[in-house]
Amino acid sequence: MTKRPDPATGKKRRTERWGKGKRYRVAGIVGVRDRSFAGLEDAKKWLREAATDSTRGNLYDPRNGEITLREYVETIWWPSLRKPPNTKSSMRPRIWNHILPHLGDQPLIRIGDEQIRWWVTQAERAIDVGTVRTTWKHFSAIMQAAHKAKRIPENPFRDAELRPPAAPASKAKAWPLHVVLAVREALAPRYRVLVDLAVGAGLRQGEAFGFSLDDIVGQEIHVVRQVLKIDGKLAFGPPKGNKVRVTACPPGLAERVREHAEKFPTVEVTLPWVDPDRPNLAWEERPMKTMRLLVTTARVSGKGGGAVNRTTWDEKAWKPALVRAGVIPEPRREQVQGAKVMWTRVVWTMDRSDGFHVLRHTFASVVLQAGETVTTLAAWLGHSDPAFTLRTYVHFLPEAGRQALSALGRWIAPTPAASEALPGEGVGNGSPQPLPEAA
Repeated sequence: MTKRPDPATGKKRRTERWGKGKRYRVAGIVGVRDRSFAGLEDAKKWLREAATDSTRGNLYDPRNGEITLREYVETIWWPSLRKPPNTKSSMRPRIWNHILPHLGDQPLIRIGDEQIRWWVTQAERAIDVGTVRTTWKHFSAIMQAAHKAKRIPENPFRDAELRPPAAPASKAKAWPLHVVLAVREALAPRYRVLVDLAVGAGLRQGEAFGFSLDDIVGQEIHVVRQVLKIDGKLAFGPPKGNKVRVTACPPGLAERVREHAEKFPTVEVTLPWVDPDRPNLAWEERPMKTMRLLVTTARVSGKGGGAVNRTTWDEKAWKPALVRAGVIPEPRREQVQGAKVMWTRVVWTMDRSDGFHVLRHTFASVVLQAGETVTTLAAWLGHSDPAFTLRTYVHFLPEAGRQALSALGRWIAPTPAASEALPGEGVGNGSPQPLPEAA
């Protein structure tokens, strides 16, 4: 309506906007854009609810949730995510390949229980259960960030009835000695000491690649770095979880390291250093660090090369060694039509449990079977929680449960000979008796 009345009639006149758009606007709520309504009662109702939610700190603007999942991830969540570069490097393919293709065009506000269950069924067609569970955590983190930013009223992944696929039952695998020796012998001589570092000290693959002679101090190994691969580029960084640790260095391992250094002199390698406290620092701005590495690649000229690239090493050294050692079968070769020419793809039939990490599990099995405590093993492996170590390697404990079962059996149904051997036994003695001491 016009602000001033018509001089002839004394009444306000309708303008060209009469009957178009919404008539009532609610404004002045902190953190919320002005919102328009067609009816007065709808405007008043929303104002009351918004005022209550604002007082409780639960107010969110539904229009902020209309942004699509893809736009939110690519322009807001991912650029501001503070994670170590190697962590983001592993997260990226799971998000861009297994989440956004399925639900990327959905507005955040419309992603709920039904959409998540549908997404799981689609993801399971392309990836294994373990990857689905990891990707589930990433998806939940995205929606939780949107919830905290008040784009959605709640994180649908927090629904008590919504659960990721159950993890398949599995146990950490350890190799027997003859398999370790066969694989070591099958590797090129310049790489055999990597097996020694993993089995003898429990080093991870990246930690073995980043090992230096200077890391041996007496009968200890100081695990202070690893070689990382981030978006195809190599860098130095602290061990997993930024957990610098000290592990044991058996005399035989120190000797193997010295022998290797005599045959293959150490090489100084300079790479960027990834600081966990500055995860989003531009690659070219990262400080450079030079280390004298024990194991490096060999150049065509025969001179010492650089740091080992784990992807190349797995394909060119580790898997062929497993074939020669009889651990996995020969790979098959497939002809693939490229953009311009045909090329051959090597397809390996290999269980993930036969990766380099199996050597670390083997180290744990040897330590436990020798009678060392779980607490000591956890410290050597760099686990902050010994309970995690126990859950992972409890099946490696020597005669786990058998000795206790045998002792309890003797007390519940003792033989005459066993009864004579049990201390404190006597007819008519109703007082509790101490258990026999372990031999």
